[in-house]
Amino acid sequence: MLLPQRDDEAAFAAALPRWLRGLRRGLDLVAGGLLALAMAVLAMVFVLMNVEILSRTLLGVSTLVADEYAGYGFALTITAGLTYAHRSDALLRVDFGIDRMPRWLRAVSLGLASLLGFTAAGFAAYVGYKVWALSWLFDSASAFASSTPLWLPQAAIPLGFGVLALSFAEDFLSRFFQVARGI
Repeated sequence: MLLPQRDDEAAFAAALPRWLRGLRRGLDLVAGGLLALAMAVLAMVFVLMNVEILSRTLLGVSTLVADEYAGYGFALTITAGLTYAHRSDALLRVDFGIDRMPRWLRAVSLGLASLLGFTAAGFAAYVGYKVWALSWLFDSASAFASSTPLWLPQAAIPLGFGVLALSFAEDFLSRFFQVARGI
């Protein structure tokens, strides 16, 4: 497994159906790949911003694309990193009282939270898709010097939030089986 182990991971995973264990492993691999992509894009943004700073300082000219592409890069970094953050329990979460709950109530509460996360991420993916589709349909381009077709950077939103929604759905189903089997 690419991600840190959750509490009682072996017992937890053994209680899941085979297809759900496969989905968990697949999502862990996808999350790791997206994290690698996010790190690479962040490194490219770093290089791009430093090239812009050096060209303005030393040559007195701008690259004319640094601000635009840095914004696209940060959006891609965030959407690509969200699934890894979710799968490694690194998203902001308030655990007030959750440790004091009985195990079954904790599983139900976290399952409901996953269902809400699925709904929010799914809605963000849907809205992102609608924006992407309009940009594709009307061949929209950025107002910057590069005239970047907007559907290119906008694709990160529905894809990133779509994978995140799938991760929340897997978490909900896993917790459902956990409660159903009394683990």
